[in-house]
Amino acid sequence: MSTMTEEPGEAREVPEVLLTAPPRDAELVSMNQCTRCHLPYLPSKSTSALKLTYCSFLCELGDLGFSMIGLEQMQRAKKPEQPVEPTPEPVGAAE
Repeated sequence: MSTMTEEPGEAREVPEVLLTAPPRDAELVSMNQCTRCHLPYLPSKSTSALKLTYCSFLCELGDLGFSMIGLEQMQRAKKPEQPVEPTPEPVGAAE
């Protein structure tokens, strides 16, 4: 018993959608290359905030020394307040 629905030797009609579909490896041609490790990567899979530059968060951190997410969340450290001493007026200025 055969599971084929058409007779052998019959021409099969191919849908037009399949004829115009991009090749399977088209995505691999346009892969970016990481600035730090020089490996190809897909920007959609990158864990870095700078997806078009680094393949991962670790490459971003290693190359820059900080991460963009950490930089965005960083708060300025408050300087300790020092008492302001009044400056003495020069002699002869108050007349």
